[in-house]
This record gives sequence, C-alpha cells and structure tokens, in this order.
Amino acid sequence: MTKSRPSVASFLSTSSRAKQTQQDLADAQEQITRLEQELTLERQHLHSQVEDQKISYATVPIAQILRRPYKSRREKDPQAFEDLVHSIKTYGFRGSIWLQRLPNEQLRLVAGETRLDAALAAGLTEIAADIAEVDDITAVKLSRVENVRRRNLNALDDTEELIYLLTLTLNKSREETKKLLYRYKNAVEGNASIDSQTKEIIELLFKEVAPELEITTFVSSRLPLLDLPANVIEAYNKGLLEYTKALELGRIEDSILREQLLQETVEQGLSLSALKARIRPTNSTRTIIDKVDKLQGQVEGITQKTVSKLSPVQRNELKQKLTNLETILKCKLLELESLED
Repeated sequence: MTKSRPSVASFLSTSSRAKQTQQDLADAQEQITRLEQELTLERQHLHSQVEDQKISYATVPIAQILRRPYKSRREKDPQAFEDLVHSIKTYGFRGSIWLQRLPNEQLRLVAGETRLDAALAAGLTEIAADIAEVDDITAVKLSRVENVRRRNLNALDDTEELIYLLTLTLNKSREETKKLLYRYKNAVEGNASIDSQTKEIIELLFKEVAPELEITTFVSSRLPLLDLPANVIEAYNKGLLEYTKALELGRIEDSILREQLLQETVEQGLSLSALKARIRPTNSTRTIIDKVDKLQGQVEGITQKTVSKLSPVQRNELKQKLTNLETILKCKLLELESLED
C-alpha cells in the first residue's frame, strides 16, 4: 500500500515547529550561559572582599536560612519577580545567594533576598549558597557591595542599610546613631562639637561604602525618610513617589491634608514645585493657627496667683495690654466673619 505524501501545509507546519524548537533551545542555552556568567561574576566580587579560606559552597535547606535584621521594604516589581520565578522553574536555580556563618553555626542571608524569595515561590526547598565566615560588620558591607552592583536598593532601603552598618560600627543604638549623625552635621556647620574619634569613624565608613554620598546631605535629605508616615512610605516603596516628594509630604502634620495631597501627587503626577506650591499656603495657615494657640495658652496661664505677685503699676500695664488685645481680636473676628458671608 502506497503511503500518501504529506501535504505542503503539514510539511510547513512541521518545519515551523522544528525551527521554533531549535530557537527555544538556542534561547535556553543563551539564558543558561548568561546565568552562569552572572554566577561567576558574583563569586569574583565575593572573593575580592573575603579571603578564599573563609568561603565555602553548599546546597542549603531554605528553611534553615535566617533573614537579615533589617529587611528591604521596597515592593518587588511583580513582572520581574514572576519572570525570575519562571526562569527558576524552567532552567533551575543557576545562581547563588550569599550567607554568613554565625558563631553558633546558623546561616544568615547576606545578599540575594529576591532570588531566595523567587526560589521559594518556584517550589524549591534547597538553594545553592556561597557561605562566608565573616563578622556582622563585614556581612553588611558585603550586602552593600552586591546591592550597589545590582542597583537593588531605593533611597529608603539604602538609608536603612547604612544606619544599621553605622550602629554596628559605632556600637550604638539606632536612635543614638541618628543623633550622632545630626551632631556631625551641626559640628561641620560650626554649630556643635563632636568627639574626633566618632567623627573619623563616620567619615571613614562613608568613604569606604558610600563615597558617592556627602554625609551632611545624607543627614538632611536621607535621615528624614526613616520617619515618614506609613501611607507615604507605602507609596514610595511602590515606586509611586520620588523620595524628594515623599520628604515634602512627610512634613505635613495634618494627616487628612497629607493623604489628600498624596493622592493628588500620585494621580495627577504633580511635579515637586507644584507640590511645594500646594503645601506652602497650608503651612502658612498652620503657622498662624499655631501662633494663636500659643497666645491663648499664654493668656490662660495668667492666673489670680500670678497677678497677685505683680505691683500696682504692672497690674495696670497688664490690664491695658489685655484690653488692647481684646480689641485686636474682635477686629480679626469680624474679618473672619466677613470672609464667610
């Protein structure tokens, strides 16, 4: 029985699938090569910072890995993270994360938080790791080296990492470290003094791990990020706000007004200058109200006991000033009422 010859359409379809398969294989090989090159580069960076005899390689149960004391708060790019998970499912985990071996033999994450999370999401229970036997300060420095190389941190996370490193180096609490940085800035500006050894430690650390940052600028522009309201931090970490706008919004004390301007900034894409223009009148109004509140407190503080201590001349002077103040307040009240009509 003679076999029928395949149709032209069938032949072309088969040929097309074969070409697609070849292309997929070529893409896969290219991806694997890229991942292996990246792994080689990572290890070169690690070996440039740590002595060879202090580094080992192992496959580690993910459940045994401790997270860092400070955690990145920036939200991951959903698409980039999903692509990474897909890559791990397709090609396996072909990179490595960095771990620190603690004195009690536990392993703590140094670098590779996103890759570790992606491995978990891909269903892995073990992961390849480069394990460094280093102290806590060196571990944070290694983390910074890798984050800077990968440009992983936003300004807030970068500030958190630097503050944590400073607390370890200075052996101070977080709040004490922040106060020392403000004192450093005031000392540089001639408005305070600071211990010369502390000053040198701060300067050497910034020179080593953040040479691109001016310390006084870091204090005035970065430290306030740590005290931003939760809603502003959330928008910033989602990438909806530049940190300069986040700082401006963080200065607004009125939470309702802050939420309103935050929403306008995000939805309307307000520029920094436009945002400042919106804030300035409200700050001006706030200043007036604060002054009135302060005046009210001073007047209410005038008690009978206080007045009894005044001389007759002082009592008459106080009475005249209060009468004048009453007249001024009545005029201001009439002005406000006219604006409401």
